[in-house]
Amino acid sequence: MIKTKKLTKVQAVDSTGSIWDKDRIQELIEKSDDAVYRAMLRIYDKQTADEQQYQDTHIYNSVGFTGTDANIMSSFTEAYQKYGRLTTKQMAIARKKMKKYWKQLLLCMREDNPIQIIGVKN
Repeated sequence: MIKTKKLTKVQAVDSTGSIWDKDRIQELIEKSDDAVYRAMLRIYDKQTADEQQYQDTHIYNSVGFTGTDANIMSSFTEAYQKYGRLTTKQMAIARKKMKKYWKQLLLCMREDNPIQIIGVKN
């Protein structure tokens, strides 16, 4: 028999049914350049058009880059979009900064997969 179970607020299910949480997201960002790039693009997409244009945070709405990170992370994201990669130094900085966006990334997963219930074998 399979029962369904709701996830906690700090968990999300991806399209394959895998469960994600803070530790798993941060571990992936630590190990994978591709994960850093995907995370940067997702958070950059949460910035308003003005924030993207000026590489700054104007609206404090708890989405997108923080005021402290907006300039550098917007420039890194735009560099990635233009050149398809970051320098080794840029990647080290981006990897460190992107780990703190785990909760927004988790919310993005929830947006992509609105049914956040998992099957549990009894």
